Amino acid sequence: MSIPAYKSDNAPTNWLRDSDFKQMVEDLQVMVCVYDINGFIYLNPAAKNVTGYSLEEILHRKFWELVHPEDRDWIQTRGTARLRGEKVPSTREFRILKKNGEVMWINVFYLITTWSGRNVNILGFIDITENKRLNEELQASRSELEARVEQRTGELNRTNKELRILNQNLNNILNNISDGVATVNDSGDVEWLNPFFKRLSEQAASEIKSILKNMILNEPGGSLRRMFTEKKSFKDEEMILQASEGSLSLLVSGTPILNEGGDVHNAVIILRPMKDVHRLIQRFSGYRASFCFENIVSSDPILATLIDNAKHTALTDSNVVIEGESGTGKELFAQAIHNYSSRSGGPFIAINCGATPRELIASELFGYAEGAFTGAKKNGNPGKFELASGGTLFLDEIGDMPLEQQCSLLRVLQEKKITRIGGCQAIPTDVRIICATNKDLYQEMKKGSFRNDLYYRLNVINVKIPPLRERRTDIMLLFNHFMKTSENRAGKTGIRVSSRARECLMHYDWPGNVRELQNVVERLVNMTSGTTVEPDLLPQEIRMSFQTEQAPSPDTGVTEQTDRLQKLKTERNAFRRKSEEEQLKRIMDLLAVNRWNINRAAKELGISRTTLYKKIKRAGIH
Repeated sequence: MSIPAYKSDNAPTNWLRDSDFKQMVEDLQVMVCVYDINGFIYLNPAAKNVTGYSLEEILHRKFWELVHPEDRDWIQTRGTARLRGEKVPSTREFRILKKNGEVMWINVFYLITTWSGRNVNILGFIDITENKRLNEELQASRSELEARVEQRTGELNRTNKELRILNQNLNNILNNISDGVATVNDSGDVEWLNPFFKRLSEQAASEIKSILKNMILNEPGGSLRRMFTEKKSFKDEEMILQASEGSLSLLVSGTPILNEGGDVHNAVIILRPMKDVHRLIQRFSGYRASFCFENIVSSDPILATLIDNAKHTALTDSNVVIEGESGTGKELFAQAIHNYSSRSGGPFIAINCGATPRELIASELFGYAEGAFTGAKKNGNPGKFELASGGTLFLDEIGDMPLEQQCSLLRVLQEKKITRIGGCQAIPTDVRIICATNKDLYQEMKKGSFRNDLYYRLNVINVKIPPLRERRTDIMLLFNHFMKTSENRAGKTGIRVSSRARECLMHYDWPGNVRELQNVVERLVNMTSGTTVEPDLLPQEIRMSFQTEQAPSPDTGVTEQTDRLQKLKTERNAFRRKSEEEQLKRIMDLLAVNRWNINRAAKELGISRTTLYKKIKRAGIH
């Protein structure tokens, strides 16, 4: 029997005999099987061993029964295409199921021929399961590697982006901060600097570089030199650099930068103008003016004219002296003038010349250098003139300033420079002086307790604030204003004043002026439990003052009238003594609680620092 060879036109030809075919494929390692339309008819030994099937077990079974279910559709589609005469690849990779259920990947080639007079398919296939596994592992490894590479690439890209942003932000910071930043080498040469130096004049920038270089090279004990020799950082040291355009007061910090060998490669120096430091101190220390002319409550025409004149005064840079009794609002006027002036953006620094001990007033005004005296702060301390640079210095109670300090003040006003106590460098000042006093400075000058030259230097513009008793139309206006403020603070509303109480208020002379009136209103709001203020709620001195004015006429008897007046005066004096004792006790208690912080104690008492200092002085407390 012969088996015709397969050709593309399906024309059978004489081929091998059955015995020859079997002999040829029996010894092959390649798995070979033959099947016809009814199923398998032959398996070579290799096919039997690998699949686990014997010929008897698989005889006449359809080939697709061995194919993996997921690949059967493809096999059927391929067979249908072949039947239609379409050309299909003779090899294909797919899966079959062994007898034990294992999946095996095979690479198959087909041959269609005739055998024993019938059309058959000769199928040869190679087990490629291991190759598939290795390829899948290789592909998985490749995919994992690609994923890792992609991940790492993404991380590097993100890092580079972050570094670019960080570098950009750093450049923006260094280029826009108000401080000077420079890198210098151990030869003192500036290697890089930020635009701070460009904001200076070319000469000033050049001089700063030269001064820094000289300090690095020629001052062995200086911080800049030790930064290189001892690898020591330093922070916030005040240095005054003398330039041709004037002195530059700077707060300097420095940090050495080490190379891999631990040696100083270069250093970063930060220069901060002291005026900027003072401005920050002023902002957080409350050295700012809170009141404006709009805060002055008055309907008095004299005070209205005074406010108009003060506004014109504010537009100049001339020195001002404000005169008036205690409690008339001298500091309020001073703050209003400052806020109305071109210096409103600068600091408003106040010092009480009468309350500051005479041995401390110089250091308070002018500051002191390091080592000026025992206990002096390291790097010294700026005075009020330095802190007020670019703004206003308010000298309260200027009439109480000791004569020896008046001379120092005059020198500063003339030269517009100060020298710290114990220092030798002159520091330029740019301040406007506003003074206040409850004394008649002209008379004090005549008595010799105030210097003539200082008086005329300060008294360029004079503002005299009338006492409250001379502008009685303001009494109830201010009373109602303070009443509204106190009600809001206390959470009360609708408190009114009886006509009798109003008469008492209007007839009282208010020796404490506006401040006394404000304190009375606050007391009334806190003490009243109803909605109407009657005379009995008013302080006794106010009631007694009104009763004295309303005393009986002479026709009721001179003796009776005199006795009654005397009795009223005695009661009033006794009350005042008692009130002073009670007030003194309260002052001592508050000072103890606040650890002798004058500002806090004055605030809780509802009086000014000046008034509190006077009460302490009058009571003989030191």
